[in-house]
Amino acid sequence: MVEEVNRDTSRRRQYLQWHHGITNIIYILAMHAALIGWLWYGRLAMPYMIFVLVSILVCVIHQRILSEWFHEATHWNIVPDRTWSDWIGDPLIGSFNGTRAKSNRSGHFKHHAATQFFTLDDPDTRSSAASNREELVRGILRDLSGRTAIEAFLGALDTGAEKEGEARFGNIAWFVWLVAVHGLGVYLTVSAGYYEIYPIYFLTLLTLYPVANRFRLYVQHAWIREDGSIYLVESGASRTYLGGLVTQLFLISPMIMYHYEHHAWPSLPYRALRAMVKRSSDPNVYGTHPFRILGKVLVGL
Repeated sequence: MVEEVNRDTSRRRQYLQWHHGITNIIYILAMHAALIGWLWYGRLAMPYMIFVLVSILVCVIHQRILSEWFHEATHWNIVPDRTWSDWIGDPLIGSFNGTRAKSNRSGHFKHHAATQFFTLDDPDTRSSAASNREELVRGILRDLSGRTAIEAFLGALDTGAEKEGEARFGNIAWFVWLVAVHGLGVYLTVSAGYYEIYPIYFLTLLTLYPVANRFRLYVQHAWIREDGSIYLVESGASRTYLGGLVTQLFLISPMIMYHYEHHAWPSLPYRALRAMVKRSSDPNVYGTHPFRILGKVLVGL
């Protein structure tokens, strides 16, 4: 066991050095710049209603990929130093979803401790549990209502520090940061006449992103029986999918694509997991067509 831990530490140092961290920061900043650039100038390239529809899609893609960087931040894998990983990750990532990485850790680490998913014991997947089509539809409607996102945000406010006083102070400071950043953002966008930027992004975050997250969880953790049928509740699957550009853009990006390896070695950054991937004939370990399994869940649950 000690030898395995030492090997994991060595792998982490190999695949998360400071030049990797700087690359991560540049990637996140470039992603934000692309989003802001589109929302600011995209209307000049097409009719307004088409711009709004495309912007909704752009926002969902940004939110989903950002959440995967948030996942890396939850595991302290933005930069090599854990303290700096939080200090850098929180403003660069949490400013968009409103949550600090440390607030996500307790629930997410319970997910890693779980042997079965889509159960009440797993905070990450329990809201996406469904045993039949009716429960699936009801869950998606709950996502679209904004309830899933609001409950997750409120739950994060109560966690993130070892002591109650520390949690309260940290939450106040974080709330002040969010108010300052987004107060400035609202002022700049509204004063420039871009009234729709904030509503498009944050209404999308409240309603459509939870659905996208639900679909990603199904791809990662739905159990495939030998006859090809699917079930969710009490599934024990953690699946790696090596998809192409379309998959990485719309469903799962490299930061969380290597999910079987991630559950086996949760402390390692995604670059280390990518180097460790081995193809398997077990469909609950490895797959290449994620949209197929998603279709099976949506059609055949």
